[in-house]
Amino acid sequence: MPVGQVLHAHGTGGEVLVYPYLNDLTCYEHLSSLVLCDRERQRMERRVAQVRQAGERLLVRLEDVGSREQAQALVGWEICAPRDELPRPEPGEFYWFDLEGLIVLTQDGECLGRVTDFFPTGSNEVLVVRDGEREILLPFIKDVILSVDAAQGSLHIRVLPGLLS
Repeated sequence: MPVGQVLHAHGTGGEVLVYPYLNDLTCYEHLSSLVLCDRERQRMERRVAQVRQAGERLLVRLEDVGSREQAQALVGWEICAPRDELPRPEPGEFYWFDLEGLIVLTQDGECLGRVTDFFPTGSNEVLVVRDGEREILLPFIKDVILSVDAAQGSLHIRVLPGLLS
């Protein structure tokens, strides 16, 4: 399950700075291994040597990544963790990867497509919704997201002025 993305190498010893997808940063401290995936879906598994917080980001040292050059080669790769190593979400909470594939409906019942991806911005996350060739970017903020019903496979939104244009 995707839990973060490598932003850049940190220092000379192989550490990487990670943008965490999970709000609770302490979840990462218990991970024993990670799977890294790039845009072409190449995958590699690495054991975790150390995780430490750096503000709202994480510094991660992986076994067999011992130089800045090796760490730099991982920039942009997504980090995935085994689902069974992640804590169960609280009621009403969910993981980002649980949103993928949900049907997006407006407050009027119009289907906009399915959630295919998400990405972080400086202030909030953005959901990528596709319906055929059409792509819509939705800010994941309380003014837009009305409800998430993973059991029913749907996400309901409020269409703010200019949101769909």
